[in-house]
Amino acid sequence: MNKNFFINSNVKIIKNTNKIVVLLLFLVLYSLFFIPSSADAQTLPQQALRISPIINDLKLTPGKPTKFQITIQNVSQNPVGIHADINGLDALGDTPDVDQNPSAMVGWTILSNTDLLLGAKEKKSINVTINTPANIGESGYYETIFLTPILHQEQVAWAPIILSRIGVLVLGTNGNLNYDNLAKKVSITEMSPSQTLLNTFPMDISFSVVNKYFTHFDAKPFLTITPLFGNPQTILLTDKHVLPGSTRIWEYQPTTKTPDIFYRLHIAVSVGDGKQVYADSWFIVLPYKLIIIIVIIAAILYFGFFKRNRVKKAIKILLHDK
Repeated sequence: MNKNFFINSNVKIIKNTNKIVVLLLFLVLYSLFFIPSSADAQTLPQQALRISPIINDLKLTPGKPTKFQITIQNVSQNPVGIHADINGLDALGDTPDVDQNPSAMVGWTILSNTDLLLGAKEKKSINVTINTPANIGESGYYETIFLTPILHQEQVAWAPIILSRIGVLVLGTNGNLNYDNLAKKVSITEMSPSQTLLNTFPMDISFSVVNKYFTHFDAKPFLTITPLFGNPQTILLTDKHVLPGSTRIWEYQPTTKTPDIFYRLHIAVSVGDGKQVYADSWFIVLPYKLIIIIVIIAAILYFGFFKRNRVKKAIKILLHDK
């Protein structure tokens, strides 16, 4: 009787356990597929603008205005407000704003509108006029026209959603580009590793490209690591736009390390029209820290086992003298 009671009880417990497991599994699946996440519930807006052109490369004429248009299209079903403002700093570069001087072109630039309201699927344009002074010499200028979209919520009118702003790069040049002179005004600096002797193969390789020419260019760097007794490895790094008077920094983390001691690091930067700028450095990879530790341990063992008597005599003499 008791035996049957316990058997029936165990069967009921197993059945209840199975029901609980099935219920928990159902709740998990329901939460994954049917319960909206916080982002879905709030229906957070996505970037809904198309800007054209995003980069403007202009030839400036002293004493004459240069004009172009920025076309903005709202591809969403909701009205979007746009605020435009001009920044004369190198917003795309690697130099902090505090170390930069604003470009003079900001003072020459006039926007036809700084605030727009675009309806659903509507397209509008901002007219940009650059009044170049008559007394400027050969030089290059840049500025960024930032467009900040603002989406107003009907439910919470007093709390607009500000989306990520979009930057339109404007490059202005007065003078003719000479690639021979450009190559002479571009230099590769701050190569790392800067030490000649390294304990291990470098985890990071970096360098900077400085542009002292009056105009901008597109830098395409090639990095070649050549071991003394091995095949060279050439890496094409991401190209970057280098504005006049600015600096760009490249960083690379080597993925393969050849077991060698002597290495040559060669950097070639293409500046256009077949012209390149070069820089070289050499470094030695030698685990000198491990070697020093081994030498110290060997010296201790040597004096401990083979020169033990002499060490004892020296200690006795020192103690006797005292």
